[in-house]
Amino acid sequence: TAFRNGDSKALVEAIAAKLGKLTDAKMKFVTGGMKGVQEAFAKSCGDGSRVWNLLPVGESSGYGTGTDINAGKDLDERKIIFGLLGDIYISVEGGP
Repeated sequence: TAFRNGDSKALVEAIAAKLGKLTDAKMKFVTGGMKGVQEAFAKSCGDGSRVWNLLPVGESSGYGTGTDINAGKDLDERKIIFGLLGDIYISVEGGP
């Protein structure tokens, strides 16, 4: 999703950088693999080893960081699966 507010990119990058420094190895971060907000988070979250980009089958994020995983035949199914994964969700701006 595209950034609409001029301050949002810096906010996302700061949140990701702080979370990426947390030492709890059990903590993982999942994005929807989309450009914009989610890509900025993935690229700013440490070395990317705890980032998982969840995309529909046959798609890839192209981020160059994190691990792409596929679930769901399309965006609607992927969104349902995404909603089942997390304990805590952080949302910045809009979404698909």
